[in-house]
Amino acid sequence: NRLHVDGSWPDPVTVRRGWARASARPWNDDGPDAAMRLIRGSHEFLAEASRSLESLDIRDIFSPALYPIATRIWARAGYKEHTSLSVMERYLTGNLTEPTYPVQTTDQPDWSSLARVDRAAFTEFWRMSTAGLSEAVRATPRSAVLQIEEENGVVGYAIVGSQLTSSFLQRVAVLPERAGRGLGTALLRASMLWAQGKGARTMVLNVRPENMRATDMYSREGFANTGTALQVLRFGH
Repeated sequence: NRLHVDGSWPDPVTVRRGWARASARPWNDDGPDAAMRLIRGSHEFLAEASRSLESLDIRDIFSPALYPIATRIWARAGYKEHTSLSVMERYLTGNLTEPTYPVQTTDQPDWSSLARVDRAAFTEFWRMSTAGLSEAVRATPRSAVLQIEEENGVVGYAIVGSQLTSSFLQRVAVLPERAGRGLGTALLRASMLWAQGKGARTMVLNVRPENMRATDMYSREGFANTGTALQVLRFGH
């Protein structure tokens, strides 16, 4: 069967052949890179779908952050490790500490405001687009966007999700000029309280190993390194 690409880049596109499906969106708003997601299909389909994207003025194509067991099909398709993230976890049993800053839950996030905070908080490769932020919210059956607002607008936010008895801190970011004042800790604590309220018994998050400020904050709040690393792979390099 012939490969079909539905959509017009840089809007999200779907690549399909028969029952096989993959989707791609811009990695973020800062460069011509793509985030690829394999919905179903073989490594041969993934390789062909990835090659088809290279004709769309895309520089590099990256996988999601994957557990090692999930990287095999990507490696067979020609992807190689680009970077990795440490996985941390804690139990959500007992009484959790309340946040020291007022944290709001919003049902209608202002994606542009969240993207502004995200852009300021992260280096270029790790920034997320509004599409990526929205995708993080949809990654679990239940999710919430938590934020801290001040006079000039949103200064920090978190995206948290839960599935069965597990929860996932998908994202947390604070404006650099407001860092070091406990806002990140407040967002983390509010996320844990939200997850506990949804019946979650554990929370999992990932963090760049070199981000010691974030790692120290998570450790202070009871998270421990699991010894597992998620891998982000890049096509053809």
